[in-house]
Amino acid sequence: MTARWFRGNLHTHSTNSDGDSPPEVVVAWYRDAGYDFLALTDHDLFTDPDGLIGHAGRMLLIRGEELTSGDIHVNGLGISATIPHANEATTLATLQANVDAIRAGGGVPSVNHPNFRWALSAADLIALHDGNLFEIHNGGPDVNNWGRPGNPAAETLWDIVLSAGRRMIGVAVDDAHHFQVWGRPYSNPGRGWMCIRAERPAESELLTALEAGDCYASTGVALYDLDLSGDVLAVDIETRDDQAYTTTFIGLGGHVLDIVHGPSPRYAVTGREGYIRARIDDSDGLTAWTQPRYVA
Repeated sequence: MTARWFRGNLHTHSTNSDGDSPPEVVVAWYRDAGYDFLALTDHDLFTDPDGLIGHAGRMLLIRGEELTSGDIHVNGLGISATIPHANEATTLATLQANVDAIRAGGGVPSVNHPNFRWALSAADLIALHDGNLFEIHNGGPDVNNWGRPGNPAAETLWDIVLSAGRRMIGVAVDDAHHFQVWGRPYSNPGRGWMCIRAERPAESELLTALEAGDCYASTGVALYDLDLSGDVLAVDIETRDDQAYTTTFIGLGGHVLDIVHGPSPRYAVTGREGYIRARIDDSDGLTAWTQPRYVA
């Protein structure tokens, strides 16, 4: 069986916590939008997807919960029951305790919106153990993706973390809450997703590939193929209409290694980059991010 890309959202809310629509309505929206998988991650509550299969069609429902410790939020993916959130004496201790609890529950932790109320720093992410995913883009209206003086943008945080030798996967999500009202002030669906390469849309296979970095994050740019394994990194973009594409290859310290225009950018590895990741922007302001490859 040949591996292919599966598209889905890993951060979603319903009326089981603070969303405006019941789970079956939420699931139906993503089903009708053509998603391959969806994680319902209500705050401090495991939503059993077994009762929603009839609403999902062919879409896979990944088991999930958002552990909510004040302003520190961590998604647990692939869990089987509600996991109580932790509250420790420090930000890092709270973050670590939640990650550890998710791992103990058989799940994969993903650190949410680091700049929400400026809760997390690069130092927190660098010191974190066994939590290998964090959101570099969150579609919510109040998560401060682009940072402020003294608080780097989420994508810049990623480069700080990667440059310290801490390998983390960059995640893009909706964090959708609103399906009845639409506009920038609302947390609407369709603003960010992950594309994961696997042979079939099974929870264990998708989460394994996600943590292995066989995936990319996107707000709308789609990739036809991606090969980061050889001496030449190859990105092949799914073009649409008359969109123009600009790919920025980025290395250690957030240094720009090269900028390539067009639908099939390539980068020749020198071995001096530290790591290499690609950001692909289209002329409508949409973006995709590849995962980092470390080089000697």
